[in-house]
Amino acid sequence: IDRVLAVVAGDLIMLSDVNAARSFGLVTPGAAPDPTREILSRLIDRSLILAEVDRFAPPEPEAADVDRGLQTVRARFPSAEAFAEALARVGIDARHLRETLRQDLRIRAYLDQRFTIVPPSEEELGRYYRERAEAFTRNGDLVPFEAARQEVVQAVTADRRRAVVEDWLAGLRRRAAIVDLYVR
Repeated sequence: IDRVLAVVAGDLIMLSDVNAARSFGLVTPGAAPDPTREILSRLIDRSLILAEVDRFAPPEPEAADVDRGLQTVRARFPSAEAFAEALARVGIDARHLRETLRQDLRIRAYLDQRFTIVPPSEEELGRYYRERAEAFTRNGDLVPFEAARQEVVQAVTADRRRAVVEDWLAGLRRRAAIVDLYVR
């Protein structure tokens, strides 16, 4: 039996959506104390982002990219039968999963297009490296800055982008009609 967990601007998010996201590794709850809550929150955000994506229509992803995504998901299962059983258990078919993966690629393209981050300065890179030395330590030794430079650039850029996207998402959440019905 399925149930509605949230309504996001008219878009229903069902318990089966949460189960599918978990079963196929589309959303991982990490060490969240309530995995269903964590996945539901991420699906609410996804719904809000998709509404924005639909308004601005980024280019369609290549079919080969969607196929690769589907193959990646299939590879998480020990056999084709196990994959088919998981699809049946959550009540979707491969076409539905493929569409979800296509939408995820559209979201990624939209976010990449919308949230371009200015490259960090040398001073910012140095500060980030010093303040997070443990992230650049291997086998107990701090990797020299020049050897870790590209990793530092990627980390700074990812942190900045995550912060900008989170602020944007908070604005979307404030403006949207969200009815969250989930009770643990």
